[in-house]
Amino acid sequence: METDEYRLNNIVRGIITSLFTLFVFGLVFFSNVTYVSAKTFSEKSAKDYTLSLQEKEGIKEQITGAEISLKYDSTVPEGISYDENLLNERINKLQCFDTSKVIRSQNAKLVYENNSFVICKEIYGNSINRSALYENIVKAINNRETEINLEELKCYEEPKFVTTSSEIVSAKETLNRYISANITYNFAGQTRTLDGLAIKDWIIIGEDYEVSLYEPLVRKYVDSLADAYTSLLGTSIKVSGGYDGNNHSWIINREAETSALIENIKNGQTIEKHPIYAQTSAASYFRNVGGTFVEIDMTKQHLWYYKDGYLVVEGDVVTGNANAGHSTPAGVYRLYYKQKDTVLRGEDYAAPVSFWMPFNGNIGLHDANWRSEFGGEIYKTDGSHGCVNAPYYVAKTVYNNINSGVAVICYNS
Repeated sequence: METDEYRLNNIVRGIITSLFTLFVFGLVFFSNVTYVSAKTFSEKSAKDYTLSLQEKEGIKEQITGAEISLKYDSTVPEGISYDENLLNERINKLQCFDTSKVIRSQNAKLVYENNSFVICKEIYGNSINRSALYENIVKAINNRETEINLEELKCYEEPKFVTTSSEIVSAKETLNRYISANITYNFAGQTRTLDGLAIKDWIIIGEDYEVSLYEPLVRKYVDSLADAYTSLLGTSIKVSGGYDGNNHSWIINREAETSALIENIKNGQTIEKHPIYAQTSAASYFRNVGGTFVEIDMTKQHLWYYKDGYLVVEGDVVTGNANAGHSTPAGVYRLYYKQKDTVLRGEDYAAPVSFWMPFNGNIGLHDANWRSEFGGEIYKTDGSHGCVNAPYYVAKTVYNNINSGVAVICYNS
C-alpha cells in the first residue's frame, strides 16, 4: 500500500522529468533559431560585403561581395566561399594595374659625372606585387575586414638596391678606384697615357652591382700598342755579327700585357711602365733581356735607352757612313764594358771621347763633340766608321745608367 510519502516522491519525479524535457526542447529550439538567424544574416552580409582598398596618392577602390559571388558556406573552415576566377578578374581590373598609370620602381644607379662615379637615388613607383596583393585581399575577405592599406601591407614593388645598400656603395668605391688609374706606356721612343676617361668605357656593372673589366676592350688597347710598336720597331731584326745572321722578333706579349694592365687598373695605379715583351723561339736567349736595353733605329737615326721598363733618355744619333761602306751592322748585341775619357783610334783618325761603350767588336756608342748636328741623313755621307755617335747629354745619361751585359739592339725600320 502506497504511503503518502511514496506518492509525493513520484509526483516530484514527474515534475522534474517534465521540466528537463522542456529545457532540452528549449535548447534545441533556440539553437535552431540562432543557426537559421546566423545563416540568414551571413547570406545578407555576403551580398552587401565591400572591401575598400586604400592605395597610393589617396586612390580608393572597392571589391564587393556580389562581384565575386561571395556567399555563406558552412562546408569550408572560413564559413564563406567565392568564385576565384571572378576575384582574379576583378583584381585585374583595378586601377593600380592600368599600365598607362603604372610607374615602375627603380634601383639606385651608378653614373659617371664630372670624372667620377656617383650614386643616383632610387625611385619608388606604384607598381604592384600582384601575388602579395592577392594574398592580402583573400585574407581580408576571410576575416570579414572592410578595408586594407596596400602600402602598409607592402603590396607595392620596392627597389632592391637603394643608395645605402652595401653592394652599391662598394661598387662605387671600386669604380672610382679603377678610373683613378693613370698608366703611361714607354715603348719604341713613344709614350701613350691611359686614364679614367678611356677606362670607364671598359667597365661592366652587373645586375647585383658586381664590377668587372671587359677584357676584349682591354686587349684591343694592348693590341693597338703592339701594332704601333711593331710599325715603329719593325716586325723583325736582322741579326749579324756574333749571332750568325739569325732573325729575331722583338714584340709585345699581348696576352701577358693584357693581364698586367687589368691588374694595374684594378689597383688604381699611377705608374709609368714598359710593356711586357715576347720573343720568338729563335730568340730564346732574348728572354733574359727584360726591360733594360738600348734601342737604335738606324733608319730614323734615333736612340732610346730603357731601364727596368722606363725610358731613361732618347735622342738623335749618327751611325756609320753608308756611302763609304761603314754602315753600323744591324743586330742584337751586349755591352762589353764602359770607359770614360779615352781616345778612339783608327787608320786615319784619333777621336777623344768622354764616354765609350763598345758592344760589337770595335763598334760602340760614344759622344761626339766634333758634331753640331745629329739625326736626319747625315749618316749617309758624313757618318762614322761604324760607331754610334750621340750628343754629349745622351751618351752621358746612358753611361751613368748602364752596365756591361745590357742588350743593344740596332735595326733598320
